[in-house]
Amino acid sequence: LRPIAERNVRILAEAVRQGYHIVTPEPSAALCLTHEYLHILPDEEARLVAENTSEACTYLWRMHQTGTLQLDFRPQRATIGYHQPCHLRALQVGSPGESLLRLIPGLQVIRLEHGCCGMAGSYGMKRENYRASLRIGWGLISALRQPSIQAGASECSTCKMQMEQGTSKPT
Repeated sequence: LRPIAERNVRILAEAVRQGYHIVTPEPSAALCLTHEYLHILPDEEARLVAENTSEACTYLWRMHQTGTLQLDFRPQRATIGYHQPCHLRALQVGSPGESLLRLIPGLQVIRLEHGCCGMAGSYGMKRENYRASLRIGWGLISALRQPSIQAGASECSTCKMQMEQGTSKPT
């Protein structure tokens, strides 16, 4: 694990020094770069990476707050069930994906406050854990099954998979 972290931090720190900001599509990746790597490599390069890394929706929300996000959204007449992933909560950045969805005219966003989806990274992908992972996520899955909700939304791809496995609705 340490050699991988060292290699990643070396490459990403160089990108930051060149003026780039690191944007990850997954809350888990952002958590790894901003918290976990600091425990593995408590050095200046790891701190540089951590301070210059954002999860994608967090990055886009900051753009909106500074007025640089283009907001020419077409109105949507739909209701979305939004699930906040555990790793996004751990980042303590609020709910930027949900906030972004609320910028779309006509879109109704219902926050599904029903705990973990149950996937727990790769836990729910293992055959022996599949049923248990669905039971863990049953509160979320049941809420998403409400007839008034047309689709689900989440920043996390494994939450997305679990939400789609438990319902017939796209996420």
